[in-house]
Amino acid sequence: MSQQTYIIRFEDVSLAEANRYAEELRANLLDASSDLSVQRQRGDQSTQDFGSTLVLVLGTPAIVSVATVIGNWLLQRSKASVTIERADNKLIVNNLSSKDAARLAELWLAQEKEST
Repeated sequence: MSQQTYIIRFEDVSLAEANRYAEELRANLLDASSDLSVQRQRGDQSTQDFGSTLVLVLGTPAIVSVATVIGNWLLQRSKASVTIERADNKLIVNNLSSKDAARLAELWLAQEKEST
């Protein structure tokens, strides 16, 4: 099974909010799946934040559970948006409805198929 590295950034929020969001989402992801690695990383090395960016390492089977967790997490925040990046593509997710959260996994999997 091939593993991919993804970077999750929190858009249009303060550094303090991004730090809080990173820790919340990290905890939710780790609770949902043991098939991934989630680390916090500084978004800007010149700041003293605790890690406002998440680095995920996961295989394709974990994408559905990770996308579900991210979708559900975003649904609880009316203005939060994230950018999910891989070396060769980017997925920007914002203003989710409950219907959109279910589609997140489908979009992510479709991008995986296109890049393989």
